[in-house]
This record gives sequence, structure tokens and C-alpha cells, in this order.
Amino acid sequence: MKRLAAAVAVIALLVPLQGAIAGPGSTSGTEIAFYSPAGSTWHVPGKADFFYGAPGDTPLMCDWDGDGIATVGVYRESTGYLLLSDGNRTGAASYEFFYGIPGDRPLCGDWDGDGRDTIGIYRPSDRRFFLRNTNSQGFGDKDFQFGFAEGHPFAGDFNGDGIDTVGVRDPKSGWVEIARGNYSDTPVLEAYFGSTKDTLVVGDWDGDGTDRLGVFQPATKTLAVTNLFGDTRVAKIYDLGMAPGIPLAAEFNGTSGAATAYPEWSGPSITNVVTFQAPAAPEPAAPAPAPVEEPPAEDFVAPVPATAPASPIVTPAVSVPANAIRISPGTNIQSIVDANGGGATFLLEAGVHRMQEVHPKSGQTFIGAPGAVMSGARLLTSWQQDGSRWYVTGQTQAGRQHGSCESDAPRCAYPEELFINDVRQFHVSSLGQVGPGKWFFDYGADRIYIGENPAGKRIETSVTEKAFSGQVSNVTITGLVIEKYASPAQVGAIDTRANPSGHTNGSNWFIANNEVRLNHGVGIKSTDGSRVVGNYVHHNGQLGLGGDGPNMLIEDNEISYNNVSGYAYGWEGGGTKWSKTSDLVVRNNYAHHNVGPGLWTDIDNIRTLYEGNRVTDNDHIGIFHEISYAATIRNNYIANNGYGHSAWLWGAGIVVAASPDVEIYGNDIVNNADGIAGIQQNRSDAPASHGPMIVKNMYVHDNRITMSGGQTGLVQDVGDNSIFTSRNNRFVNNTYTVPAGARFFEWNNGSRTLAEWNGFGQS
Repeated sequence: MKRLAAAVAVIALLVPLQGAIAGPGSTSGTEIAFYSPAGSTWHVPGKADFFYGAPGDTPLMCDWDGDGIATVGVYRESTGYLLLSDGNRTGAASYEFFYGIPGDRPLCGDWDGDGRDTIGIYRPSDRRFFLRNTNSQGFGDKDFQFGFAEGHPFAGDFNGDGIDTVGVRDPKSGWVEIARGNYSDTPVLEAYFGSTKDTLVVGDWDGDGTDRLGVFQPATKTLAVTNLFGDTRVAKIYDLGMAPGIPLAAEFNGTSGAATAYPEWSGPSITNVVTFQAPAAPEPAAPAPAPVEEPPAEDFVAPVPATAPASPIVTPAVSVPANAIRISPGTNIQSIVDANGGGATFLLEAGVHRMQEVHPKSGQTFIGAPGAVMSGARLLTSWQQDGSRWYVTGQTQAGRQHGSCESDAPRCAYPEELFINDVRQFHVSSLGQVGPGKWFFDYGADRIYIGENPAGKRIETSVTEKAFSGQVSNVTITGLVIEKYASPAQVGAIDTRANPSGHTNGSNWFIANNEVRLNHGVGIKSTDGSRVVGNYVHHNGQLGLGGDGPNMLIEDNEISYNNVSGYAYGWEGGGTKWSKTSDLVVRNNYAHHNVGPGLWTDIDNIRTLYEGNRVTDNDHIGIFHEISYAATIRNNYIANNGYGHSAWLWGAGIVVAASPDVEIYGNDIVNNADGIAGIQQNRSDAPASHGPMIVKNMYVHDNRITMSGGQTGLVQDVGDNSIFTSRNNRFVNNTYTVPAGARFFEWNNGSRTLAEWNGFGQS
């Protein structure tokens, strides 16, 4: 970049990425900042150190508002979520939106020469850049193929025209290609640059308005730059001293700021810092992979792995005070809680805290040290062989059976689970069905049977119902792994109620940055005023999240692979489900690969906000608002949902069922089994606390809808056409990408082409 630029590092992979930066020695006032990935700490010249982002985020630094000062941003690769700030400080983001998909690699630059830096992503899987000219969710303004598979992107103004162009570097070889403008697959430069351990950086090293390549060498904490492409000469080597992290260089004080004077390197000679070569025959770029065809709707089965993916580092959302009461594994947590008053803080030390159920006092805080696990499971030993089976005796646990099961999972309602080396086994309904991967609980004989030799394996069965629960207020739970609890359906491993029946809600719990996995019922069940933020909730038996009550915030969670025990979706199963809420905010979550809907409000919810979520690859509806009231569904990315249940319009990315006053806008709806649907049925079973359960005042506008099958529109099966004629339901100013002539729209009891849809006044 001519004015500002950014260094980029894929922290989650611990592989430095290169980006466009300006550097020391420039006359334009550029300086070096550093990002420390372990604690998301930023070290910016002239500023006290501050925190921004979370461990695992990819740092970005660019001039987002065009004021001449570079400020921080982060990209969350697991969700494609960006948080960009117009200030160098801890605090809320100035811009929050999704862009790209997991696996994409971010960069930033001034793609159109307007003086503002905006985001872009490189998709290594098909060697494609998507560059956007505004910092907002949407499609790329420039979309072109360039580079090679697994390359790392960078950008800079390499010809001084005020517009940044892109490049790609192979971190394994140092091979670099720079594009001929942001439109061509022909490189303007090809060379080897730096060693495989170096981080590529780009900046205007001499203040002439043109960016050049440089490399940061972590081993020596030096930055080596050159002023000439194709030249073997290193122009300057700067000594960056302690260099506490990933270097990012730009202008932090405006155009009048003076550059920091970094000393030139005076230590031992440095080898392999910069190597320019002109290889006789560089490796050809790999061809773009063939597009993957979506399976037909009737054959689609949402994948649900038997075991969890690799877990991220769980970092507490609050700091540990000096007076925190330490609890080591094996200690009875409840006894320590009872001995201390409200407001006490407890630090659960690393290790497995097994079969603990905690009922906090109001105001208490529970922090998990890295590696702290609360497990509701018992280790099973003393196995006896019975032919091709093995069994263990003395199993007297038997939790409350609850819920409706799919026909192929007849024991889903039993809360006990069994795990072999952390892999959930399938609970069969008779002894004769036991075999590899399958187990049977003979409750009458107090025996558990498995179908494989237990020797050398860690075998556990879930026993304890909940990790935390209680009708108390202002409890904080953070930094813990909570797993393998025998929570019945509709009960959470973390549950902010005293019991699952009656209105015994606790209030204002803060449940943040935990990993909640492999529990039988619900991962986290929250109530009045609670905040559920930044948790990784996956592979739970019925739901990831649920709850009821007013003023809850559900934000920045990853919710995946839930309902693995086989609960019937029509009863209740999937990623989430909230009931009887008011002013619920569901923001910036990533809900994917759940067996059931991704995000679901059902029964008497009012003033719901779904905003900025990424909802993909769920077996049923993406976002489902059912027998409820006023809601806003905006700026979400919703793709590839609904293929497990695509009858009628029930496979839509967004479904509003028997609910009035819903506004839907600014969403990207991409290749779901159906598009956006309003469905009217007779729901006399609903409580109707705030008026009739009808689709009325449904306002669908300014969405981008891509369909290769299915339908968008309104349907009814109650014999009342007022849903089309007099209830103020309308589709306005949406953008559709559909095959020409296809009947992909439903209106007035018939399937319509786009022209017919427009003829009914819908757009």
C-alpha cells in the first residue's frame, strides 16, 4: 500500500502469513507495531499495550476509515467473522460482519483508490481472491483467480498508482507471485523470496510511494528489505530488538507523525534472509479443482462425526484475581462453595474434576485454569467377558427419561452415555444388538455391556446430571471444558435454573469462553438476562443452546454437531431452541452441522433479533422463528441448510411459521434446500400470549437469495388466502440468482417463475 498496510498471520495454524505493511526507514511516518497471539495483546507505538480479539484470531492492521491512521482488526477463521476497530484500544468493534468461509485467508488494502482500506480474502482451495470495497458483509466487488493452492496472500501498491494489488507466497519454498492488477491470472513478478521460516512483509521502505517486499526473521528479530525487484542486494536490515510477536507496520500518528528510527543490524552476518532467483522452470500453478456438486435433497444426510474435532484453547473471559480460591481435582467443589460467601471467585486447577455438581451462590465466579475439565462421567473398570461381549456390574445410575426419539435411535431419551477413548458409542435397546461401537445398559441387572475388548481403553459412562445450576443471580462461569454430563433432554449441563420444571430461573449469569461438549441433553440452558458469549458448544445429545426469559444475549458462540443422540427434530433437537423469551439477541454466532435447525425460536418469543450469524450445513432450517411474535432477522449468512427435511418449504434458510411482525433483510441466502419462507398452519396449540398466531406484516427486503432448487415465498394449508391478500406480507428489492424459467417461487397457492413472482408485486 502506498499509505498504509497490514501484516497478517494465521495464528491458529502457528504459521506466519505475509501482508502489506509499511516499515522503518520510510520518510512517511511509518512505525512498527507487534501482535502477541497468545494473549491477543497489541503493542502499538505511542499507546499503552491493550487487548483486542481472542487467541486464534488472525490480526489485521489497516486504515479502515480513511483518516491516515492504521488501526486494529481481527479475522476469526473458524467463522469468517471480522471485527475491525477505528481506534487502537480495547473495546467494541467499529465494524462487525461475516466475510468468507472457514479456510479462507484474509488481507486488506485499498482496492479502488478511494483512500480507505477494505477487506479481502484468498480461498486457497480454488486459488481465488474476493476483494470488497466496503467493510461490510456481501459479495466481492472483485472476484478473480490467481495464485496457487495453499498459498498465503499479501497486498501492496507495487506501481505507485494508489491502488493495491495482490500476491501469493508459498511458505514452504518462498516462491512469490504478484498479480498484474486485480483481475488477471498472469503474474507481473515471479521469484523466490526469503527462507521458509521468514514472514513476508510489504511496505514503502523509502517513502517514494511504491511498496516493496521485505522479510521479518523471527530468529534474529530483524527486518530485511529491498528496494529493487529481481535484485540480490539487501537494501537495509533493521534490528527490531525484542520484537514481542508478529510485526505490523503502518502510520499510527497521521501524516505529520515522525518515523521511529530503528537501528540497522550490526550483529553477525545473516544468511538466508533474502534470496532472489529466476528459476528456469517454476512449478506450474495447480489447476482449479472441479466444483463439488451438492447431493440431491432426498439423499442428503448431515454429517455427525462420532468424536469431536480438535478443541481450541479455552481462555477465560475474565482475569484471575489474586484472592481466587484454588480448587484442585478431587476436591469436593460444592463444599468449598458452601464455605464461602457470595462474590467469591474460585479457580479450578488443571486436570479432571470428575462427577461434580455445583449449586453456586449469587455473585460467585468460577474460572477454569488452562486444562481444567469438569466431567460428569465415571471411569469403568473391572470388566468381565461374556462371549464376544464384556460387561461391568454395579451400575445403579438411572437418570430421568425424557423426549421423543427418531425411529433409528430408540434409546435417545435415556440420559446415560458411554464413551470409549472419548468416542460416543451408540446405545442399543437390547443385548443382542451389542457389537463394536454399540453398548447396552441393562438397568434391571445394573450392568453395562460393550462389544469390544476394553483392554487398554479409557471407558467412561455419564452419571452426574448437571455441572452448574441454581436459582441465583450474577454467576460467572468461564474457561472450563464441561463434558459428559447425563443431562436429560431440555436440561443443560450448565443450567441457570434450580430445576427443569416451573419458573425457577436464575438471572444475569455470564457464561463465556467455555467448551461444552459430549453432554446428553442441552449444552447450556440460560435464562433471564444471562449472557452466553464465546463458547464452543458441540456434540451434545439434544441441543447446543436453549433457554427462556427476558433480555438474554447469545453472542460469538460456535454451535455445531448437536442432536447426536437422535431426538426427533419435530419434538426438539438441533443447534438451539429458545422459548418464551423477550428481547432475545442472537448475534455473530456460527451454527453448523446440527441435526435439526441451526437457530430456532419456538413458542411465544417476542422482539427477537438474529443478527450477523453464520448458519451453514444444518440438517433442517437455518433460522426458524415459529409460533412467536415480532422479530428482526438481518445481515446473516445462511447456506446449505435444510437438505435433511426439504418437504414443502421446510428446508428454507429462513422460515417464519405462524408468527406476525417479522422483518428480514440484508441476508445472504445461498443454496439452501429452499430460500425464505412464510408458512401458515393451524397452531391452535400455541399459547398466543400476544395475539393470533398468523403470518402478518412479514417484510422481506434487500436480501441476496441464490437457489439451485426449492422455493421462496408464502404457503398455507388452512384454507385462508388472506396471507397473500390482506396481511401486508411482502417481498421487496431482493436479488435472486436462479436458473432462467424455473418455478422457484411460491405465491397464491401456486409455484411461480420469477416473472410471475414479479407479476404478483413481489421482488
